[in-house]
Amino acid sequence: MTLLGITVSAAIIWLIAAGVLALIEALTQGLTSIWFAFAAAAAAVTALAGGSAALQVIVFIGVSLILLIFTRPVVKRKLNSRVEMTNVDAVTGQEGIVLEKVSHLQPGQVKADGKVWTAVCEEGETIEKGKVVIVKGVRGVTLTVEDKEKADKERNEEE
Repeated sequence: MTLLGITVSAAIIWLIAAGVLALIEALTQGLTSIWFAFAAAAAAVTALAGGSAALQVIVFIGVSLILLIFTRPVVKRKLNSRVEMTNVDAVTGQEGIVLEKVSHLQPGQVKADGKVWTAVCEEGETIEKGKVVIVKGVRGVTLTVEDKEKADKERNEEE
């Protein structure tokens, strides 16, 4: 093949593609282009072995699909194995102290995770200042809390 008056083999073109794709992967680290870099290298080997252009494209597509289907999920799982809950996610399930009376219609304040949060509770409930609560969820920047004594009592009744 001749590009700009220079004769270049298909294997060289595939190797350049593999290098560019590997460079993109190194810069982004998104596990997206590395599979195509390996596939381009496989196509380069096919070109060196004398495979036709059509066979090279088939090898590229086939190796890409195989790597994407079988290895990407495994690698993603390994890389994301140590996911820690942070910020808002970490507050759910923790205990807090009511600083300002909390009700369903009138938000109050609760100190949880070392921070003061706006908080509400279930409809029909009111939790007085000084009570210990459990954070049931977070909506925006507002905690939904439940009186710990009530939750413990209900849990004991269920058992």
